[in-house]
Amino acid sequence: MKKLKIAQVAPLWYPVPPKGYGGTEFIVSKLTEGLIKNGHHLTLFASGDSKTKGKLFSIIKKNLYSLKIPWLYDSYNILNLVKAFSQFKEFDIIHTHIDLYDPIFRSKCPIPTLATLHNPFWSEGKKKSGKWYDYQARVLIYNQFPHLPYVAISNSYRYQCPAKINFVKTIHHGVEINNFTFNPKPENHFVWLGRFAPNKGLHLAARLAKKLGLSLEIAGKPVSPENQQYFKKEVKPFLSKKIKYVGEIKTEKEKSDFLKRGKALLYPLLWEEPFGIVMIEAMACGTPVIAFKRGSVPEIVENKKTGFIVKNLEQMEKAIKNIDFISRLNCRKRVEENFTVEKMVKEYENIYYQLIKEYVS
Repeated sequence: MKKLKIAQVAPLWYPVPPKGYGGTEFIVSKLTEGLIKNGHHLTLFASGDSKTKGKLFSIIKKNLYSLKIPWLYDSYNILNLVKAFSQFKEFDIIHTHIDLYDPIFRSKCPIPTLATLHNPFWSEGKKKSGKWYDYQARVLIYNQFPHLPYVAISNSYRYQCPAKINFVKTIHHGVEINNFTFNPKPENHFVWLGRFAPNKGLHLAARLAKKLGLSLEIAGKPVSPENQQYFKKEVKPFLSKKIKYVGEIKTEKEKSDFLKRGKALLYPLLWEEPFGIVMIEAMACGTPVIAFKRGSVPEIVENKKTGFIVKNLEQMEKAIKNIDFISRLNCRKRVEENFTVEKMVKEYENIYYQLIKEYVS
């Protein structure tokens, strides 16, 4: 097959790859470098502190988070789209990961385009706030361009999407399996890893750990003042000799070392999360997942085989007591067979070729 000239357009909130938190930027990096490994020619439109073996094009020297640019301040990301689409003649296809104004640019582009939607259109918290109007506007924009092709990162996202989106494929995220060490013999504690936000359910995990007298290690970071307040008010009171905050984890090696030691990842989600990368990272280490039945969880965790899918804390408590019945080897195999970077890259490649063929014909 012909090797392609591909543009990947990333959001500018974090560098690609991110130094710590930044799920979308993490996946964009894995996809970009995987496509380069397969012989394609890549141009990455991202912040200037990003790294790639391809060509990097940046409109700003540092990521927006480091510059303390407020969330939902869209000007820089719009300019990133402007620059990418103004260079369309250099590419066979443009792939965007900015979940906002992409259809406006894509609808007028004379070459094939694709967009992956990483973020939900709304959540209950935003629905109750003024930000709900931003999400209503987003739906209106997407509904104007129902013919444009999109990829969903989970079937859950696909089914719940309120806009008229032409999803041509669901492609799950993947990890580099060799970067995560399989550990058949965990230590006697549970783990939680992620962003400190109420909808991630960390306070519930901490509360349950205290009730049951469990050892729980917590890793992650707040990415907003609201997150900091949440952690201080809802989580910090539970910290003790047995419930420990170990700080932020920034590299895959650190993630592997942290996750592989846990008896299980506790994941009491309180929202319809599009895709929880930490679940496949944990299972890659052999660590089972105990998660609420929300969002993409049923697509990732195989109930009673690679963890337990539960409805509430009472069921989570029972699952914790039965965690030793879960085969850690099955967890590893689940990721090897379904959630690798190689599989993800191949599926995107196939979509690129399909869209280019349809466009020419």
